Amino acid sequence: MQRPSLLPAGSFSAVGLLSAAGVLSAGFAVLIASGCAGRGSGEGGTGNGGAGGTSANPDAGPMVKQQPSVLSPPDPCTSNAPGPRKLWRLSGPEFAASIHSIFNDPTGAAPVGTVFSDPTTLGFSIDANSLLVQGLNASQLEDNAEAIAAWAAANNKLSIFATCTAQTTACGTTFIQGLGRRMFRTALAANDPRIATYSALFMAGTSFSDGAQAVISAMLQSPYFLYRSELGAQNGGSGPFALTPYEVATELAYTLSGNTPDDTLLAAADAIAAGTTTMAAMVDQQAQRLLATTSASNATAVMGFMNGWLGLPRLYTTAKDATVFALSQSLQDDMATESQDLIVEAFNGAGSIGSVLTADHSFLNQELATYYGISASGLSTTFTAVPYAGTGRDPGLLGTGTILNGYARPGTDSPTQRGHMVRSRMLCQNISPPPPGLDTTFKPSATVETTRDHFINEHEQGQCGSCHKLMDWIGFAFENYDGWGRYRTTDNGLPVVDTATIYGDPQGKDVNVTGLSGAGSLAAYLAQSDDVTHCMMRYWTYFSYGSSTWAQDGCTYDSIYQEAQTNGFALKSVLMAILHAPNFTTRVQD
Repeated sequence: MQRPSLLPAGSFSAVGLLSAAGVLSAGFAVLIASGCAGRGSGEGGTGNGGAGGTSANPDAGPMVKQQPSVLSPPDPCTSNAPGPRKLWRLSGPEFAASIHSIFNDPTGAAPVGTVFSDPTTLGFSIDANSLLVQGLNASQLEDNAEAIAAWAAANNKLSIFATCTAQTTACGTTFIQGLGRRMFRTALAANDPRIATYSALFMAGTSFSDGAQAVISAMLQSPYFLYRSELGAQNGGSGPFALTPYEVATELAYTLSGNTPDDTLLAAADAIAAGTTTMAAMVDQQAQRLLATTSASNATAVMGFMNGWLGLPRLYTTAKDATVFALSQSLQDDMATESQDLIVEAFNGAGSIGSVLTADHSFLNQELATYYGISASGLSTTFTAVPYAGTGRDPGLLGTGTILNGYARPGTDSPTQRGHMVRSRMLCQNISPPPPGLDTTFKPSATVETTRDHFINEHEQGQCGSCHKLMDWIGFAFENYDGWGRYRTTDNGLPVVDTATIYGDPQGKDVNVTGLSGAGSLAAYLAQSDDVTHCMMRYWTYFSYGSSTWAQDGCTYDSIYQEAQTNGFALKSVLMAILHAPNFTTRVQD
């Protein structure tokens, strides 16, 4: 059967989706129609990340704001206001994970296509202003929805949502409510106008299966599935907007698991709607469940953020010159496991980012220990915490192959990249890009010299010096490691020097450090730095809320900082403080 298209040919109009039947709420329709689905990011702060603009072409689609390249300074807090209401399109991974979960598809057999290519902003692909449904997405969404609907019918997935199989209005309503609860992440009451719309689609089919496929296809293209709603409702028509229990449950699910709310979380939202529990209780109880060490979302909750903040996936994407050394896939995987184990250990053990940086051990298996040149008895293919005392190698996150390989050049190490990571991602200090027309080609050394000396001689001349001084001189603390994370005491036959200077740190000081671990090291400096704590907290807030700045966002940052401070800024306490901030459950009109 040819499915009725719910999308205008060649373009996407979220308001057009089912709007003829009047099923879009006024707030939902107005926000999408105005192109403001991601309202909040890049607006209202003193350091606006770019106001952007609209196209003169009326057919160009929703307005896409210019995205920030750095975090703007917080907008001062004067009224304890939370952030603005917004709609937030599912990211590509969230879209796929949600479909697999809705249809109980743990093996990933459903034919989920690559519909969205999410832009990267500030290291993350979660920016609410960037995640829109536009242009070619319309046709892709329709084709993908029809393929998934046919797969679901052929693989006995329809019974998940209804036990009946009759082509009747009653059976159709049961199926629509069951599927809609999971698709739209909310309960569909009997008088919900969407039921009548989908019922008409269902009854137009030639059989239960045919009608069910039409409903599945339509719901997969609905803005109620594609967008996370954070609109809320006012009490008495004035004041702030309290998010609904289902909106908060959705926030919890995607923030902590990167996936749609499961049945337990939806049941908790039902309990709030029924008046048998409170929003605060749901947030704490469900967060505790999803963050439990036995939960599949335990590592996801912290690594989703850490991967974007510190660029850990660069381990796999940074080009490597295999003629110098070929880094195997298994070693890359080992390095990724090592860095994740260090972070998750701190997350589950009340550790802070300082704990991750200054750990006296790391997690190794036999292959990685051999690669690092560490002799440790009893190792196998599994990972074990290995003390680093006496090994000569630096423990802690900065000394992992993940960081050292990810921030390097194809054939050598890179003090510039390593220093830039510390300066921009951990200290939240902006490094201006090279001026237009400047030749930035990396030129190999014409003489025998260390990487340190080569970078000093190459970068401290002319226009380059002022910016490279801010990066290279931090990166020199990593000089005991080559571009593949192997420890060295000589470079090109010459002694390595790992003394470094953090020129103009956030406190306006020039700080001398040596190496990556121990007293006076770069790790020791970063671990005790309140600027690193603030920086991490702000990026984590951005990852959780999808907005980098908004009017009076300082209120939210102050709330998070004050709560996390009472627990020594333990990683899990920072995340819980983000969930407890007023912005998580309450919004204001933008």
